[in-house]
Amino acid sequence: MTIATDAQIDLFARAKDLERENKRIAEINAQRVRNRGYLVFITDPSKGVDSAEYRQVYATEARTPSQAIAKVRPLADGRRLQAFLTTGKYREELADAR
Repeated sequence: MTIATDAQIDLFARAKDLERENKRIAEINAQRVRNRGYLVFITDPSKGVDSAEYRQVYATEARTPSQAIAKVRPLADGRRLQAFLTTGKYREELADAR
């Protein structure tokens, strides 16, 4: 069986591509390790507690609770915000978070 030489893979070029890809993935993973998952609760005191619009929950990654709140603040429109780690007391809320 004869294989055409132009159809063969250049192993050195492929190895360099894999090294670049692995470096890029390692940098992304290092950034993720520095961040933590937060649940940000937005509540609207002008709505009734039983109203569906009273509370919204957002999930985000950030280094601090303040950064997590800052990410969600544009969606809040003057409502109250509180951030909690996703591994804490409210971890069950993560499944329904936006």
